[in-house]
Amino acid sequence: MQPSCVGLKDDRYQPRRPRLAWRIALGCAIVLLASAATTAVFGLDQIHKLRVALSQNPSLSVATGALTPTGFGDPQTLLLVGNDQREHTTTTPVLPHSNEMLLVRIDPSKPWISMMSIPRELEVTIQCPNGPVTTRLNYALTCDGSFTTLVSTIEQLTGLSVNHVVMIDFNNFKRAVDEIGCVYSTIDERYYHVNTPGSQQYQEINLQPGYQDLCGAQALQFVSYRHDDSSLVRDARDQSFLLDVKKQYGPTLVDNLDKFERIFGQSVQTDAGLHTTTGIEDLLGTLISAASLRVRQVQFQVTLQPNGSNPCNCDIATPQQVSASVDAFLYGGSSLPKHSTAAVAQAVHNNRVAAALPLVATPAQEVAQAGAAGARAPFPYEYPRVQDKGGSVYPVDLRDYLIHPPGGAAFPIYVAVFATGQLGQYYDVQGTTWTGAPLFDNPDQTVSVGGRTYDLYYEGQHIETVAWHEHGAVYWVRNTLLDSVGNGELLAIAEQTAPVITQPTGSAHQRLALRAATVPVRHGASQQTSLTQTLGALGGLMVLCLVPVLAIPLIKRRRQLAEIRTQLAASLHAEARLTSAANGVARRADGVAVRADGVGPGAHGAAARGHDPARRG
Repeated sequence: MQPSCVGLKDDRYQPRRPRLAWRIALGCAIVLLASAATTAVFGLDQIHKLRVALSQNPSLSVATGALTPTGFGDPQTLLLVGNDQREHTTTTPVLPHSNEMLLVRIDPSKPWISMMSIPRELEVTIQCPNGPVTTRLNYALTCDGSFTTLVSTIEQLTGLSVNHVVMIDFNNFKRAVDEIGCVYSTIDERYYHVNTPGSQQYQEINLQPGYQDLCGAQALQFVSYRHDDSSLVRDARDQSFLLDVKKQYGPTLVDNLDKFERIFGQSVQTDAGLHTTTGIEDLLGTLISAASLRVRQVQFQVTLQPNGSNPCNCDIATPQQVSASVDAFLYGGSSLPKHSTAAVAQAVHNNRVAAALPLVATPAQEVAQAGAAGARAPFPYEYPRVQDKGGSVYPVDLRDYLIHPPGGAAFPIYVAVFATGQLGQYYDVQGTTWTGAPLFDNPDQTVSVGGRTYDLYYEGQHIETVAWHEHGAVYWVRNTLLDSVGNGELLAIAEQTAPVITQPTGSAHQRLALRAATVPVRHGASQQTSLTQTLGALGGLMVLCLVPVLAIPLIKRRRQLAEIRTQLAASLHAEARLTSAANGVARRADGVAVRADGVGPGAHGAAARGHDPARRG
């Protein structure tokens, strides 16, 4: 009996489906793998560019074995150094010495990336080539010009192992700031010194207070100023500027990789390990795993000493202080105190226990002077009706000026500088109609109190800035460099900042009498254990900013590889369904089922498993 046309068509067509399905699956795999290869080449190309950029400068002098080797994705500790070596300051050259030293710990198993600055004036014993010397830590780079001695001294002090070193000097710092396009940063007070005959001779500086655009010369003056305050304030000054660099340029690095690679390579020197593809890949592997982690700054506990208290005018850290600092660096950290801060903000507004906060009423004369200055302004000035008690005996520096956004018209801005009475610590109250300044990007928390909405920006557990928008402008209170104004006090100052000229429609924020609560005020850290965080140098900052961005292509590659596996699995599933249909069963008259092609299911399944590309790798 001749089979029907339908039968012939079914018998001839069904067995060929597996071939067609495999061709489709193979074609999809080739396309997907080609796409993955392109992504891999892009990632490797960026690694190559970074390696070439870093090779523009010779590698640092670090002896073999001084740095601890590490693998791909392993925890790493970086030492970021700001070298104060310059051709001259006033009369004589400055020899190499580590003006800033910052340890950065990147551990993917921890919820934080930790940063800890080691005070340059800390007393240590340095094993110099001519014998041990007990003096300031920053002399470790001076005694032989080698980073080997500096690394070994820090390791001996802390017990930590260092994996890589990155260094920038002051001249490269200045050039790098100019090349990246200058930085919007806050000058916390008036800085001024001019060398005159018979006066003390040191670096000249002339900076006005307030949020402003700093280019290389002004930025170098700000971060290198080393007089009239403590070493802790000096470190914090550097930190303040360099965090502003990160905030302003971090989001644009993806679109400007070549530019930042070039600037980065010209500006910094690294150990030889970061001149190799393997060294860069290993560091990127760690950063990829830690890409979503928040940066936390750790206090190095130190006891400041007055001048003349010891031969080297060194600060002191006991073994217990060093151990506590290292423990916090490796294992410490807690989440932002958002819940307690919201409760503090409400308490400051609603309750009446003014004695709980170290605030006094602002003199009426000061408010009147602010009103006179604000009368000529194109937007309402706001001025605090309370101020820190410790600094109330010092005059307030009030200044109005213009700030120039990139490629735009100038905006009016003012600043009022308030002292706290602590050495080198000032907090600022400001306002401007430039509401899109980089300072106000990405607040950590928003709270609504008394008809206002405040944006809060944290530095660790402490509020650094409180900002709010009204009257077509943005106003803010910025903490001192050491965040010495407590969270409750800073919120109270912001809540008691009001227009100096009454608006015609009235304001929902006219209460001038301080109404505070019993607030758990954070006492300003004593000078013995104050915050010592600093980023140290632009090289350190650019490592933190640039390297994670260069890891983005590798992250994308991982995601695309995951998508490839998913799509291949889907293709295999579809192929299996086609094969099943092609090898469908025909039933005999007695009802017994057999395979149309006569091949046993066990053998066919084993063959399919043996050629499953989704299981490779």
